[in-house]
Amino acid sequence: MASRNASQGQPKGSTVEREEATRALELLRRVVEQARDDTALQNWGLLWMLHGFTNGAGFFATDALFGRGHLEPWPYVALWSGVLGFNMLSIFLLKERRAGARSFIETQQWAIWMTFIAAVALLALLNHLMGLRTFFLGPVIGVLAAVSFAFMGSIMGARWYVAALVFALASLAMAWLPDRQFAVLGAVFGLMQFAGGLALHRDKRRRLAAGAGPRLV
Repeated sequence: MASRNASQGQPKGSTVEREEATRALELLRRVVEQARDDTALQNWGLLWMLHGFTNGAGFFATDALFGRGHLEPWPYVALWSGVLGFNMLSIFLLKERRAGARSFIETQQWAIWMTFIAAVALLALLNHLMGLRTFFLGPVIGVLAAVSFAFMGSIMGARWYVAALVFALASLAMAWLPDRQFAVLGAVFGLMQFAGGLALHRDKRRRLAAGAGPRLV
């Protein structure tokens, strides 16, 4: 009799385990979606709009220096040290910190753009060490930006692939207009970063209007 009860109880236990597994998967799905949503809820939207102006202005200033025949690296080092320093300072001053844990998506975003900055800096150094008279940096920076936005698209939604495509096309335009490559890059970088920040800010306002607040940072 005990053996029969045990055999009869096994399917019921299996059903309970399946239900628990289903609930656990649903909870995991909600946590992942929440992480993505809460990334947009941070002040990254406003920061990206601000950085669209600063980075765009930085590339236009680079174009002006390049047009005046400055081929030594130090004016560019000074210019971009100031731009990046301002950007980092604005992040620490304006970034909202309502909770203690950083989301997975935000961590990936930091990794993508810090890698992008390091890659551009290394590329500039290689350009200098190789003694290349005409900068080829603009088109290659455009390709690196396209790759970075493509990575963002893989974790934050398909709309970021549009920016990746724009940067890829801009790289071709910069190769066609080498004397104005940094002006093209400045226009595209400023526009795409501002548009991305505006999209994030709208996501934040839409979510907050619905009465949901951030749980992750």
